[in-house]
Amino acid sequence: MRHRSQRTGNWVNMLLYHPLCSLALFSALFMAASGWNAPERLRPHKDYALFFAVSQYQDSRLTDLSNSVKNAREIEAVLKDQYGFETEVVVDPKLDDIERKLEEYRRKFAGGALDKDGQLLIFFSGHGVKEYNNGYFLPADADPDRILRTGLPYNTWRPFISEINCKHILVAVDACYSVTFDPKWQSMGNPTFSRIGEMNEADRVLANHKEFPARIFFTSDSQEDIVPGRSNFARKFLEGLSKLQYKGTFVTSSELFANYIKLAQPAPRANEFEGDDPRSSFLFFPSEMVKADPRRFEQRQRDINVYAALQASPTISGCQQYLADFPEGNFRAEVTHLVLLLQEEQEWQFASLKNTEESYQAYQERFPGGRYVSEAAYRVKVIKSASQADESLKPIFGKRIFDPAQGNWIEIPDEMVFIRGGYFEMGDNFGDGSDDEKPVHIVSLSDFFLGTHEVTFDEYDAFCDATGYHRPSDYQGWGRGRRPVINVCWDDAIEYCNWRSRQENLQEVYVINGVEVVWRSNANGYRLPSEAEWEYAARSQGKKEPLTATLDGGGNDAYANFSGDDGYPYTAPVGSFPANSIGLHDMSGNVSEWCWDWYDEGYYEKSENSHDPRGPDSGSYHIIRGGSWEGFPTEGRCSNRSFDNREDYSSSLGFRLARNVVVMKN
Repeated sequence: MRHRSQRTGNWVNMLLYHPLCSLALFSALFMAASGWNAPERLRPHKDYALFFAVSQYQDSRLTDLSNSVKNAREIEAVLKDQYGFETEVVVDPKLDDIERKLEEYRRKFAGGALDKDGQLLIFFSGHGVKEYNNGYFLPADADPDRILRTGLPYNTWRPFISEINCKHILVAVDACYSVTFDPKWQSMGNPTFSRIGEMNEADRVLANHKEFPARIFFTSDSQEDIVPGRSNFARKFLEGLSKLQYKGTFVTSSELFANYIKLAQPAPRANEFEGDDPRSSFLFFPSEMVKADPRRFEQRQRDINVYAALQASPTISGCQQYLADFPEGNFRAEVTHLVLLLQEEQEWQFASLKNTEESYQAYQERFPGGRYVSEAAYRVKVIKSASQADESLKPIFGKRIFDPAQGNWIEIPDEMVFIRGGYFEMGDNFGDGSDDEKPVHIVSLSDFFLGTHEVTFDEYDAFCDATGYHRPSDYQGWGRGRRPVINVCWDDAIEYCNWRSRQENLQEVYVINGVEVVWRSNANGYRLPSEAEWEYAARSQGKKEPLTATLDGGGNDAYANFSGDDGYPYTAPVGSFPANSIGLHDMSGNVSEWCWDWYDEGYYEKSENSHDPRGPDSGSYHIIRGGSWEGFPTEGRCSNRSFDNREDYSSSLGFRLARNVVVMKN
């Protein structure tokens, strides 16, 4: 199936679902040694740590990373108090910020402002990507369409970092494709990371550490991997620290890596880069300050624990309690920001549930610069301009409904929803779509019916048994019954529509003459929805909803069956997930769905102000809409467009039925 996301490259979607390996790993590394009382002679020189932590990206296609800054701050406190490091955290750096800061450190080491015989830890935390056989760290202002100009190329900056006049440098890159930091990343195999002398007596290690320079890196993957959300990298890291912490007066990086970290999946990587002498090491020594004031550190640890609990389960009352209990807390700024976000989210939730002009205006007055101001203004306009529209948006599950405009009763077929026609802005309303979703254009539609769920195996198998049509495979025995039918091509769906119409004594919609199929617009039988009808219905009759699962677009595993931990590794029985606000299930996931229209990338430029558009007159591919069990959440956006050959089929593709409105005289 040729999805839109596959034509523009899947790496943006991958980025959207890459969780960071926890920076707390390094915090654990340093804290593991906190009980040691290392002699001052072991650390006569100064150590430095520089963090680049990106939590908020300017481009909406790159997901924000909520924990990167918080973890960097926690590490900063540990390094200062327990190891005597001089630290600096650069929050949400742009490309120019990173370049200027690295140049600043180069000048300070060269000029003697920083101890050239010390150690420097540089930690990059954010998104990463591989393009044109090179790796890039993505700063806050990265543009996914202009990686070469807006990303930080490892091949350029790795030699620059190596030339910094500091005796020992350790670079840690926590991002997708971080292995590309390695100058030898394209060679086969994973290097064996070891340092001469580190596995022998401590005196030799310390002597070599003093004499020879080190240039070492850790990356969270070793073979161009996307690091999974539940990586056991952290578990192996902590396991090693707990067993090695009493071995001696310091822990070496190779001991930790060879015995523990190396066993994680996906396999991490550790090696040297330009300027390294394998006889040297990067070592971690505890500070004399560790035992100086235990009460101070107990209070700090309590501060950290309470804030970490807030991050795991944020509540307004919890934030207010933190601010009361820690008048000089290290996270007051973050907690103050968090409580404001929670209050705004609660106000918006209240306004959405009330769904009145007054509730939306109250939200706008309290949060004039809030995240939902534009949506609140739009909903106020809808309420003011169409006082009866709200009733038409409610799901209708009865047998018929009275249409006062025509003075007629409208009969509603079983397992279908009556959808009131109207005008809407079709296309990418949120600026995060592909070029073929633009421009946004006004379309009007007549009333129509749409199935509450996708056609099931039970329904399709009945057609096959009655006509001798070939039964499609449920692929490795996933199950039939109420699961959506899969492995059906566009022509199969057309044949099923006509058969279903005949079974219920309705007019066949499609006239089939070989490969030519004609849509009889006045027929009252079953058919595929047009692309415009599908998007209008997915958006709860044209509302500005990015996803079909919930009113505010907050789709997740609880609302739609897509790639993730939602309880269904493949397809799910139809109706297993909540419907959208007009009663339609599985529009964001389960299986993608065939539509009537031919695909034309530039069609939106030609269909402004059209009524009941049905797409181009001809083409090579037919439109597919909606997300599926194997897709990313972004593919479940209401405006996302996909396409495929009419004779192709897949295990993630099915269809749903539509019908013209049936009118009965009163």
